[in-house]
Amino acid sequence: VAGAHLDSVPEGPGVNDNGSGSAGLLAVASALAGAAAAPGGLGLRNAVRLCWWAAEEMGLLGSRHYVGTLLEEGGAEDVALNVNFDMLASPNWARQVYNGSDPTNQMPSSVAGSSYIMQRFLGHFESKGLATMRVAFTGRSDYGPFLEAGIPAGGLATGAEKLKTMAQRQLFGGLANVAYDPCYHQPCDDRLNIGWGVFEDMVDAAGAVIYDLATTPQLRAKLKFPRGAARRAGA
Repeated sequence: VAGAHLDSVPEGPGVNDNGSGSAGLLAVASALAGAAAAPGGLGLRNAVRLCWWAAEEMGLLGSRHYVGTLLEEGGAEDVALNVNFDMLASPNWARQVYNGSDPTNQMPSSVAGSSYIMQRFLGHFESKGLATMRVAFTGRSDYGPFLEAGIPAGGLATGAEKLKTMAQRQLFGGLANVAYDPCYHQPCDDRLNIGWGVFEDMVDAAGAVIYDLATTPQLRAKLKFPRGAARRAGA
């Protein structure tokens, strides 16, 4: 399941939060559809479900209802993972990848899988020579209900109200001691509040990793025991 929330707070138009994530996921959907129609198709081994969530800003209501319904109807077993895209175009951006190896705010059973997803994103950016930083799962976005249900999750962001540090400025450019998105949850989160270059980077990564996961054989086994874990265990 790949998702992004469609709503914004009443105070702002929500072009970055989260028009950027929703539009980015739509671009991925368009690319997947185009590739599927081409000769040879996509070669998917795993189904991809794309979701645009409602009422995230009211307490993750859309994604929470979705996961709750899955659990009630026994459909959670059909969901191997979730990838989440929330604010992909902050003007004072940092390329942020959710830190799946951190057990904070996730069930112990999901850590290995979340770490695997994180490594797929980090590997993509590394192959492009693009700097990244890892950020903790805080439970503030729509990956939260999936992690609470023990479903591995991951995803991308470019920052919200927190201030960029000098070390992050040296890594990504921009302005130190200024919020990643100075218009976060404000009326100025409009069509001018977009970092187009980083948006392209993040959408490219989203599409590449979704396709990678969708074409990975024995994905569930790798989510439970990712490559590298066997070596650490002495296998």
